[in-house]
Amino acid sequence: MRSEQQSSPMYDIVISFAGEDRETAKALADALTLKGLTVFYDEYAKADLWGKDLYSHLTHVYRDEAKYCVMIISEAYAQKQWTNHERRAAQARAIRENREYILPLRLDDASVEGVLQTTSYMDYRATPLEEVVDLLVEKVTSYNRERGIAFEVVRLEEVFLKAGLGPKGKLPIRDADFTTACPTCSTQQAASEASISLDGSDTVYTCKNDCQPIIVVSRPGLVAWPGRGYRLDNYVVRNASDMFFKTADMQAAVLMPASKSALMKRRPGVQEQAT
Repeated sequence: MRSEQQSSPMYDIVISFAGEDRETAKALADALTLKGLTVFYDEYAKADLWGKDLYSHLTHVYRDEAKYCVMIISEAYAQKQWTNHERRAAQARAIRENREYILPLRLDDASVEGVLQTTSYMDYRATPLEEVVDLLVEKVTSYNRERGIAFEVVRLEEVFLKAGLGPKGKLPIRDADFTTACPTCSTQQAASEASISLDGSDTVYTCKNDCQPIIVVSRPGLVAWPGRGYRLDNYVVRNASDMFFKTADMQAAVLMPASKSALMKRRPGVQEQAT
């Protein structure tokens, strides 16, 4: 859940690219998502796009539903009908808001209608993926700060409720129904006993003895890497030790085994792969 002074677009970043440049677009989308940003990338949205009038829907997405549009510029991009459609939608937004909505990422020196050669850009031939991602995170962070967009705590019980989990027609699962142990001090505790704080967009449950984080609720956007946690609706729950939940209406407790690499903020090896 987000608290904000004005309405916020659905996506932090939309990516406009030609099919020939899909490998670059996917690497960028995956890396941004791992940083906690919400990204429109067509492969993430296959189910949502199925059956829609793509001309009108993509106009809306690229014109209205993002904080920034990353335009992956190449010779292929300049020649495609659909990329020209996305470009015109994004340019309409840039003109309307009179700000740097379009962020060009150049793969070559192709000339694209409406994108001036004097427009500042990132050159992917000389800029590592990790640096591009960090700059985009910085742009989105500044956008949020300037507009008073701030994340709020999302509790385990809220995530399970949104995902429709729990005994049907019975009392919903509450934080008090989750039990786990701190890996540092081994103290068994309910999630409701832990202290709760925000770390960026993550909700962090810290051991009641203040040892270490024991549960993290993350907003992964549309994907989360395997083994990092449990995808529930638009969140991922990561528990450092085995966790159980049981309500008075349940005959037996349900086990959520400890998440592999639960408390890691970055996919192992991502920096080495990116550079």
